Amino acid sequence: MWRLFSSSALAVALVLVPRAFAAPPSPPDPARFRLEAPPWSAPRAPSADLGAVAADTLRTLTAAPGVGAGLPGAFTSPTAVADTLAFVARVATEDAATGADRLADPSFLASCFDTWRWVPDVQRPGDALRLTRYLVYAVDGRPTPDATHEHALWAVPRDEDGLSVAQADARRDALDRFRYTRQEVSAGVYREGGAAAGRADPLVWLTHAHHEEALMQGTVAVTLPDGAAPRLYNVHRDNGIPYQRGLSDTRLQRRYWYFRPMDAVRGWGPEPVPGPSLRPSVAVAGDLDALGFGRLLALRSADGLRLVVLADTGGAFTGNLHQLDLYMGVYPSRAAFETATAGVGDTAAAWVMTARVGAAGCE
Repeated sequence: MWRLFSSSALAVALVLVPRAFAAPPSPPDPARFRLEAPPWSAPRAPSADLGAVAADTLRTLTAAPGVGAGLPGAFTSPTAVADTLAFVARVATEDAATGADRLADPSFLASCFDTWRWVPDVQRPGDALRLTRYLVYAVDGRPTPDATHEHALWAVPRDEDGLSVAQADARRDALDRFRYTRQEVSAGVYREGGAAAGRADPLVWLTHAHHEEALMQGTVAVTLPDGAAPRLYNVHRDNGIPYQRGLSDTRLQRRYWYFRPMDAVRGWGPEPVPGPSLRPSVAVAGDLDALGFGRLLALRSADGLRLVVLADTGGAFTGNLHQLDLYMGVYPSRAAFETATAGVGDTAAAWVMTARVGAAGCE
């Protein structure tokens, strides 16, 4: 996943970009994580949703050897993240069968998890971190262009078929994906009469406004006139041109993203491994190198407590230990999104959590 941010509390996202993990240049200061218990209360989101995201994140983690563990210190044993995800997934599954809800029980949380308060590296009142929110837009589209739907989401060009990310990077001077800017693609380079006509396939056609939103958010849910369920499209690979920070008019950015169909809204995954399927209010994006992919966190913001899995990332998080981005679901408009999520607030206190697997009452 790769994410950009606006200057507001809302986040704009570009997701599922392949990335390789490496140790951060400067490991996070262990002093920024102190042993401390949150003021426990029942989390806001359904425990079943947390368990589902934990289970699918564990699947991605298991299929991606070499993923960085993040965070130095005693609470980051090599298996701590995987053990915690497995514990959360198991408890949620067991409780779904029995009708219990231990992950919503403050006493169970206090007994079965060790917690460390995360003190962000940018000072805010109450040692709070910045909490942004992101979404997937629901838009209408067309299978072919018409008078209002003139802008395509393009698949990766055909000359890249069968190539891994590394193989494509080694041949970047010869591949269409690296040859054209956002402006050239938008001007019709792959359309009839264009310099590369027929060398990339249009996945779906959108209005200009919805095309811009798709490029900004990175995932879009498109309803076609056939009445079928909305189709999900997600960024796949870009043209290799870096994002230009400080350029607020995104239409002037030269970076361009190619898309692919998806079966779910997904977080980070090392291509070709699919990232975890996300559910609202229980998944966040952050600095995976520093914190560790799959890390379980407790967040207390303006509207209460959430338990979330660090299942996503983005360019804004490199070396960023003061911010998380909370996934909030699919919305038909920004206005609907703002109305539904404004109560979350713009800051949160955060704790790293690891399960006390095998402790009394936590079997």
